[in-house]
Amino acid sequence: MESFESEMTDQDSQEVSSRKAKAEIRPWISLLVASSSIFLMTLDLGLTAVSLPEIRADFDASKRQIINWGATAYLVAMTSLLLLFGRLSDRYGRRKLFLIGLSITTMAVSLAAFTPNPEVFLIARTFQGAGIAILVPTALAMVLGDIPQKHQGAAVGLWGSIGAVAGVLGPISSGSLIEIFGWRATFVLLAILGVLALLAGIRVLNESYLPEAPENLDLVSVFSGIISIGSVTLILLQGNDWGWFSRKIIFLFFLGLLVTCFFLISCKRSKNPLLDLELFNNHKYRQVTIAAGFHQVAFFAFFFSSPILLSEIWGWSPMKTGFTVAPAMVLAILVQTPFGILADRFGYRKLILYGGFVPSLGIAWWLIFVDSEPSYLSAFLPGLLVVSLGSAMVGITTTGVALTVVDPQKLGIANAMHQVSRRLGTTMGVALAVGLSSGLNDLEILENIKVLWWVVAFMYAIGSLFVWKSDVE
Repeated sequence: MESFESEMTDQDSQEVSSRKAKAEIRPWISLLVASSSIFLMTLDLGLTAVSLPEIRADFDASKRQIINWGATAYLVAMTSLLLLFGRLSDRYGRRKLFLIGLSITTMAVSLAAFTPNPEVFLIARTFQGAGIAILVPTALAMVLGDIPQKHQGAAVGLWGSIGAVAGVLGPISSGSLIEIFGWRATFVLLAILGVLALLAGIRVLNESYLPEAPENLDLVSVFSGIISIGSVTLILLQGNDWGWFSRKIIFLFFLGLLVTCFFLISCKRSKNPLLDLELFNNHKYRQVTIAAGFHQVAFFAFFFSSPILLSEIWGWSPMKTGFTVAPAMVLAILVQTPFGILADRFGYRKLILYGGFVPSLGIAWWLIFVDSEPSYLSAFLPGLLVVSLGSAMVGITTTGVALTVVDPQKLGIANAMHQVSRRLGTTMGVALAVGLSSGLNDLEILENIKVLWWVVAFMYAIGSLFVWKSDVE
């Protein structure tokens, strides 16, 4: 009898240990599934950047401008709808919104893969942007609260590493897919990955939401917020093509300014605004959100200026250029998670502060050694790796701070506002790279790119100065 009871006790103990182990590992599995959002978004950027010329060539020349508008519509829809879906996810459930976003994204890329004409492609890209706008604010907010606080830095680092993996795979895989199967295969790949992520999400993810969140949002703040952010995004995207002082840009500027005033006033006065302005009373959140915007401007200005140097000044092919800048993303994969672990141990502030000034060393190297004659190993690569190292230190770290210093029940809208800052910074960085990296000849282009590198170093430093005297830990 005693032997039987002893066996039962051992079995019970093993079952308890097994359940405990599963409970500890489940949040990390959920994190991997939720990371499909940043993986799909980053992979799409790489795939479409390479496939866009092939897509334009596949349709009538008179309608190629519609294809270009597909990229613009994607970014405008994604950025302008982030706040709305972040707010809705807090109220109606982050898992529910995440799965809806995955479904919309998967259907949109499927439509793009089999699009019969540019008009349908434009519609597909617009809906894809809306789907990504649902995924971005909900994914990390959905799972971060289930991970112990002492490991949240590592979790955010892992999240960033997964995005960096997609950043490497995108440009490399797109070239092979297009060459063998054509540009439509890139969207088929995204659709397949979307279906797999959706099936995994249904099985693994847990629901989280804010029970006391208002059901009826103030419509004035909703529409004014969408128009305000959409106007700013469109200005940054089209400023170079339309002219920064053209009538269209001036109209959008004053429209955005006027609507932004309405938006802020309605958010302040309404009981149920789109954006909870109390978030900005949290100075830690405010500082890292502003810092993240500056860092994104710097990173994407640097990232998009590099291929311009390699292709237009050094005359390298697109494939060679893609492999040349790949070490930057490989380095990000290797260091993101270790930096997250360091943040858990020593705090985020030092990583953000030092990370903002490390890129200046790489920029200084480029300014001294890079010229019109190709010199990859001795001139370009060292600067690339140093800038990438600093970018990795600050890139995902600011997101980690933003999501660990706010009320866990408001993670959806907090992440949405943080991502708006990052996406606007991204768009501004691309606009700066395109606008400043131009010229009548190679020498003029190179001089303009070097001016841009000074701007990159300045933006990184300004971003980190926001946490210089803060109490961000």
